[in-house]
Amino acid sequence: MRKIYQVALFVGGFIFLGFIILILTNDDQQLGIQRSLPPNENVEGIEQKEMDQVLADDLSMTTSMFLSQLSLQLDRWAEQDLGDQELQKKFKQEVREHPHFHSFAIVENGKTTETVGDISEKKLKQLHHQHAGLTFSDPYKMDDEDYFMISKKIDEDKSVAGEINLSFVKNYIKDLASVADANGNFFVSGNDPEVQWKTMKDLPKGISAQTVPELGWQIVVHSDVEDGQDHHYIEGQAVIKLVNNRNTEAWIEDQKDLTLVKNSDPYYIVESATKSSDQLVSELTKNPDVEFVEPNFLFTKQATQAVVVPNDEFFQPYQWNLSQIAAQEGWEVTDGSEETTIAVLDTGVDPEHQDLKGKVLEGFNAFDGTSNSNDLHGHGTHVAGIAAAITNNVTGIAGVAWQNNILPVKVLNENGEGSSFEVARGIRWAVDNGAEVINMSLGDYHNSYILHDAIRYAHQNDVVLIAASGNDNTNEPMYPADYKEVLTVAATDDKRERAFFSNFGHHVDVAAPGEHIPSLFPNNNYVIMSGTSMAAPHVAGLAGLIRSINPELSNEEVYELMTATAIDLGEKGRDPFYGAGEINVGDALKQLN
Repeated sequence: MRKIYQVALFVGGFIFLGFIILILTNDDQQLGIQRSLPPNENVEGIEQKEMDQVLADDLSMTTSMFLSQLSLQLDRWAEQDLGDQELQKKFKQEVREHPHFHSFAIVENGKTTETVGDISEKKLKQLHHQHAGLTFSDPYKMDDEDYFMISKKIDEDKSVAGEINLSFVKNYIKDLASVADANGNFFVSGNDPEVQWKTMKDLPKGISAQTVPELGWQIVVHSDVEDGQDHHYIEGQAVIKLVNNRNTEAWIEDQKDLTLVKNSDPYYIVESATKSSDQLVSELTKNPDVEFVEPNFLFTKQATQAVVVPNDEFFQPYQWNLSQIAAQEGWEVTDGSEETTIAVLDTGVDPEHQDLKGKVLEGFNAFDGTSNSNDLHGHGTHVAGIAAAITNNVTGIAGVAWQNNILPVKVLNENGEGSSFEVARGIRWAVDNGAEVINMSLGDYHNSYILHDAIRYAHQNDVVLIAASGNDNTNEPMYPADYKEVLTVAATDDKRERAFFSNFGHHVDVAAPGEHIPSLFPNNNYVIMSGTSMAAPHVAGLAGLIRSINPELSNEEVYELMTATAIDLGEKGRDPFYGAGEINVGDALKQLN
């Protein structure tokens, strides 16, 4: 049995980036790892009320953060000198190219004096929802697309206004969520007959709305139950490795009812047209030519003294997580090195994001073998930003390792899903292409031979391996988190307490912040996510900083340094909830100074 979360938002405004995270994912994807249940066990460790609350909190904080961005954009445009024709031309081009603003106007005494696009006085009269100096309209349709107005007062007689195109909302939410305005009328709805609501009155019983405090919006999170057995592998396929480096492709051609699907020497995916995966594995296990065979398992993402204070706009108001792990003290020692590379095995990375541009190396797509590692989901970009966003550039957030490069390895698709084959293939490619640190904010509850083989290959090549522990509040270990070659990370909140969803057990080595973590999202956006997926890249960033100072340290020595300098939490000494404790960037780096 599997929990599926559906999300509906009742909003009178525009700030949808927060719920993009909710909408693109179910509950576990929001926390960074989409749950795959342990064998013969239903995980029921997470209270639904708590899960609903963390989703609502992420939305509310993301809304506030994005409101701040919109407000700053209006301020910048209000200061434009439109008297010069050349400057006016450049300004109009900037507005037209903005990903959210469709048009813009300067308004004096209720009359538009300068416009880019079409903002009529009739539209301005729709502005009647106010918050923190901003005024919003309800959404409206124009040429079959949804728009809404936002305005900000500059002085007593002057204000600036923008018209926002909301079509991107539909592209993100697809059929997974519905949106209603402040009057309770839905203007975006899915195709599922059960959620084709017209007004709030159409909601089925048992669904409770939670309020976003800033604007009085409401978030509704409810779960359905899907019966039936979940498949944790791709049916009809198996992953094999032959003994003694035999010519595997020729061997496959000689086998009756066996075809080659993918190869990534020494691993190969084979498929049968007549046999199930279980039958295929059982049959091939008996073949002496086969070193190992297993199903192609599905993997999914799992979302003092004077100190350095970066000037990034969201650092001081939102990034409590970096202060908690003493990142500022650590940056006095080093902010990283371009010579040290952190590989992010995930949904890919947006290389054009303003907080990553120039530091994302050419990556790898483990699905098609190309270099197309762009992120069509958002999870990988969020993870990369935590580890190593460009810092002290005024814009956006700060990353743990300012200067370190990111090597994007796409092992999860646009739905946040991949298989053991893709993950193993991605690990080996990252090792062979210069990764000193590999972050894996993903996992599954099945022990995969191919995955462990790739993990051992990376460890033997002295790569630091970081993995998220999982988000099911269970002591059932996930993989790769349970492998001894990997440093496994649990999640803490802003009180240094264990995040309620964080998996625990002998496999946990350290902890790091994982609740309500701001970071990057494709197309120059910023959102807040929660999960051990967010905790792991804090540790990957620290590992990158350590190797920037002393690249001669072995991976085991890096593990030892991070655990030895961690802040002991919970029971004295190592425990199943925090491992050695929460990482301390400052203390770890000062040991090397």
